[in-house]
Amino acid sequence: MNHQLRPHLATLAERSSSRSPAAAPRGVRQAAAIALALVTFSVAGCKGRGGGDATGDGTTPGEEEPVLSSMEDRVRCESLAPVTRGVDVNNDGRADIQEHGAGGRLVCVEIDMNFDGRVDVTRFFEGDGTTVAREEHDYDFDGRLDEIAYYADGVIRRKELDTTFDHRVDTWMWCENGLVSRAQRDRRNRGRPDVWETYSDGMLVEARYDDNNDGQVEKWEMFRNGFLVEVRYDMDNNGEADRTDTVHPDDAGPAEERLRCDVSATVPPATGTAGGENPPATTTPAGDETDVIDGGEATEDPFVPDPDDAKGGL
Repeated sequence: MNHQLRPHLATLAERSSSRSPAAAPRGVRQAAAIALALVTFSVAGCKGRGGGDATGDGTTPGEEEPVLSSMEDRVRCESLAPVTRGVDVNNDGRADIQEHGAGGRLVCVEIDMNFDGRVDVTRFFEGDGTTVAREEHDYDFDGRLDEIAYYADGVIRRKELDTTFDHRVDTWMWCENGLVSRAQRDRRNRGRPDVWETYSDGMLVEARYDDNNDGQVEKWEMFRNGFLVEVRYDMDNNGEADRTDTVHPDDAGPAEERLRCDVSATVPPATGTAGGENPPATTTPAGDETDVIDGGEATEDPFVPDPDDAKGGL
């Protein structure tokens, strides 16, 4: 069976946890403070989680909305609004949390999770300055994005992932009620999908493959209750299946598990790093210059930005 989406996502999560740099005990507490801030704001900044959301109906990405093939093509936080506040969590004279604002509202927040001077998490907001619109993650701290998640009304709608860490998008996922509804993969890194997968309540139902890269499906894998039950082949390349092979249960392999849209976004904390995923939403009055706030010495009560501050605007 050529279905490989889940192993790629597992690799993404494993790599994110295995390359976290070590830090002194005080740094651990400070990183935990950022993680706490992110988790705190995820409750205040996201609304409607668990409800229905817009999803595709099986069309290709280009037919419903533009999608990225390279992470370089994304709209960057600094191009939308200037930095209006910075927070120095570990007291090294450098802002670890940077808030960008315009027109009296919070536009986006950049987070340096492991204090190496590079942004690891960026969160963009809708017009209200509190509801999440998009999140970007660099899971292995190499300065390059690995995932972009898109939201509608605070609910995750789709994701774009670089599962091979080559700075190109190779996996696209669409979500419904927190579960994957369909996915597409570019196995050869040619900028276009060659695998199309359909899910029902997060369970894989069908996988279609363009194995000769001619833009047409030559093989179909059919699943029932997570098990591969049938493989169909287009032997004469006319776009229709000419041969069908039934898969015996003993040859089907283990069942596919239900796939959640947050499968690769749940990163376990590692020594010296925060491991959280959601930026804080603290805001202060906008000024002409960035106000870098000294985090001071870490205490038993870690710094946690107050999400209620976001309600009043910048």
